[in-house]
Amino acid sequence: MREASAEDQAELSAKAGRPVLWAVQVTADGWDVLLYARRRDASATTVPPEPGLQKVAMRRTDLEILKRCVALSGQLRGGPVAGLEVAVEGARFHAPSNRWIMHVDGAQMHSMAYAFFLERHGGSAAPANRFARIYGVVYPPQPLDFTPEAERETTSR
Repeated sequence: MREASAEDQAELSAKAGRPVLWAVQVTADGWDVLLYARRRDASATTVPPEPGLQKVAMRRTDLEILKRCVALSGQLRGGPVAGLEVAVEGARFHAPSNRWIMHVDGAQMHSMAYAFFLERHGGSAAPANRFARIYGVVYPPQPLDFTPEAERETTSR
């Protein structure tokens, strides 16, 4: 955008019949940005998800948790399932809801719950609680088995 000059403001004031104190002109780049932004927003909402995928709307901070978990995928023992990285990278911002929209399957939903479980123990419980409340998916930690058979199995590894 380009701010209008004093002469342009005077001309606009004369046409409007009142003082125009501020005016801008959209440049060619500005029009392209507006067109691109409109198409980007429309593509995020009009592309139907594949069958079996669920729409998930995330806060920016929740998406950052998922990105952190995906970045550790080679090091985590219970890392993200296949396809979660693509879903996280493909998340699109939906301005009216102020949420990042992604489409995931059931296994990816559980993997997301695991990422929020990690955040719960390393930071804040709010994202895990919010995810459980909205989508009903909670990562349940496996209870430890302290039977003698289990102890022998873990020591023999």
